[in-house]
Amino acid sequence: TWIFSWMARMEGGYALRSNTHRVAAVVMVAVSLLHVGYLTTKRGRRLVADLLPRIEDARDLLVNVLYLIGLRKEPARFDRFGYIEKAEYWALIWGTIVMTVTGVALWFENQALRAMPKWVLDLATLIHYYEAWLAFLAIVVWHLYTNIVNPDVYPMNWTWLTGRISEVQLRHEHYLEWQRIVAAEEKNGAETYLTR
Repeated sequence: TWIFSWMARMEGGYALRSNTHRVAAVVMVAVSLLHVGYLTTKRGRRLVADLLPRIEDARDLLVNVLYLIGLRKEPARFDRFGYIEKAEYWALIWGTIVMTVTGVALWFENQALRAMPKWVLDLATLIHYYEAWLAFLAIVVWHLYTNIVNPDVYPMNWTWLTGRISEVQLRHEHYLEWQRIVAAEEKNGAETYLTR
């Protein structure tokens, strides 16, 4: 289209776009492998355990729907991760695997065609395309709202940059985790490490 035609004219075609796409893919795969390495650590295993879906997540979803349509006075109270964060994490994992497998087949098209019929590569193209749209829409519609536009965190949830969360935000977004931390600190007689 006319909006992006300047990209096609750069270097006489789509070479810049293709190279940028592949560099971004390599970075994504490298970061994903680093994350897999992290998951083998003690903290990483705890992260996975906390991100596993539980029956409580379905209950929390129902409670939140009832709250949003006005049939409950209080929203669900979440632990370290709520169902939205868990769904976003596992969608990212699934999407990364799908994009990597199909992307490698498309990148090394000649080698892929030696090992599989053309219809498999055509299917990989279709899957790669629609998974990219799903990822884009998840970021724009879901992630953008919960981490930027949401009035509770506007202009931005700074946790992704600082690695810290205020006690007020923790109590509001992850009430059950906040309760557990406060109870543990009271038991140990420690002063709260939570920031206000």
